[in-house]
Amino acid sequence: MTKEDFHNLDTPSSINGPEISTNSPLSIFYKRKTNQKVLYTMVQNGKFNVFEADDYQKMHRDRDFELMYVLKGQLTNYLEDQVFTYKTGEGCLLNPQMRHTEKLQDDCLVAFINLSESLLNQLLNGIDTSEAVFSFLQHNLKDENSWQRNYLQFRTQTIGSDKTFRIILDSLQQEITTVKVGSNYLQQGLILRLLSELQDKNHFQVTTNLLDHSKKDYLLNRIVQLIEDNTGNITRKTLEEELHYNAEYLNRILKEQTNKTLTSYSQEVRVHKAQELLTTTELTVQMIAEKLGFSSETYFYHYFKKHVQLSPNVYRQRFRIK
Repeated sequence: MTKEDFHNLDTPSSINGPEISTNSPLSIFYKRKTNQKVLYTMVQNGKFNVFEADDYQKMHRDRDFELMYVLKGQLTNYLEDQVFTYKTGEGCLLNPQMRHTEKLQDDCLVAFINLSESLLNQLLNGIDTSEAVFSFLQHNLKDENSWQRNYLQFRTQTIGSDKTFRIILDSLQQEITTVKVGSNYLQQGLILRLLSELQDKNHFQVTTNLLDHSKKDYLLNRIVQLIEDNTGNITRKTLEEELHYNAEYLNRILKEQTNKTLTSYSQEVRVHKAQELLTTTELTVQMIAEKLGFSSETYFYHYFKKHVQLSPNVYRQRFRIK
């Protein structure tokens, strides 16, 4: 038994690849990489099915919206002509226009939640859709926007900040396998809580991506996002691994648009974060140095003074926000 046995491949010969439908308003699909095989688990319509097979890696589209979340390990995700590495606590929400597939690394566990358009229209009726996730769904559910290819990416703000998300996901899985009276209402409430948790800025960072932007616009946004997410403490090698492009090419794109190199932009972000921590928190200089990834307090002291012309302590005294 394979993943295809759980789905109806509506357009196997389509130029855009097969379109997969779960034929259910809601389903959860788990993949766990074990040695050379993948353990598949399907949770749908009161049923819980498990089997082992080869990793399904065909580029395809889903008829439903698909939420992918890495619970453990990492995978390579192919979205149209883009390549991403997703690690524990990271994921994406795709609209039905997105062609995609993924390749799991060893000991990786990933969850996929498929949500039909009819279910989402029902859930979002009367809901405040001004926040990122609900706004994304509302926009893509409109007929006039159905041609667009876009998606959300999200990552945990800190290690363990997805605790509530995981608890809700476990509860949702249990309710999907339940056939008792009222289970559908509980499932719908849990979906709303799960989506709402994703847009909690204390727990997750969410980024909207429009695929029809130019490659350079896309790369520029990703470069800036990665540097800022790591408060400037990121190497060229890491950028290459995350974006799958040569560092010199990435450096050229950033310089064309901002007139700053990868190094100078990273330094700027790092200094700005240090200034923010010095003026808005009670953290010691040593703690700030450690938080920003400096090897020692002394190195941080000289680094900060070189860029700001003031020592950290003097800067704090002069510009502290009271």
